[in-house]
Amino acid sequence: MMLQNPIRRVASLLAATALAGFLLPALVFAHAELDTPTPADKSTVTTPVTEVSGTYVQRMKVDGSTLVVKLVGGGTVAEGGVDPADDKRMVATPSSPLGSGSYVVEWTTNSAEDNEVARGTWTFTVAVAASQSPTAAVSAAASAAPTVAPATPLPSVAPTPVPSAVGSSTGSGTDVILPIIVALIVLGAGAAYLLSRRNRPPDPL
Repeated sequence: MMLQNPIRRVASLLAATALAGFLLPALVFAHAELDTPTPADKSTVTTPVTEVSGTYVQRMKVDGSTLVVKLVGGGTVAEGGVDPADDKRMVATPSSPLGSGSYVVEWTTNSAEDNEVARGTWTFTVAVAASQSPTAAVSAAASAAPTVAPATPLPSVAPTPVPSAVGSSTGSGTDVILPIIVALIVLGAGAAYLLSRRNRPPDPL
């Protein structure tokens, strides 16, 4: 009898330990806890991030389940919730890809299996290599181009006025000579007529 009691006690202890081993995971995962974060926790990403997501160990309710992405030292950059195609996944899509910086993701789940609420966070860093923007390239090309000095304008030459023919001395001389010539022609014609009549034989009676 003395030997059986210790054996029974050891057997009971082992049975209790085994039972605790089976129950402990169930107690630990009694809520919709985070399973796989994307980007991974404490990771560094070298390309802009277009989507942040996390998968969880239980199905989640849409009401009360949120995924919020914040820039460390800044504000909220994306908000999301349960993926309509997978109720064990939450996703947040920023309006523009996340650039270089440190980010923290705050998640809250409302389990669809046990109605328990769980919360947690994970962090990641984006380190995108700097590249020359098109505007900077154009500015650099413009600054490298040789500067051409503006052409010096030639002095303008005022046109020399041409004297008008009206009222000139030539016009005045013509005005005086022309009547004299006309008078001489008339006189000559008259003299020729008289001479022609003088030399004409008289008309017979």
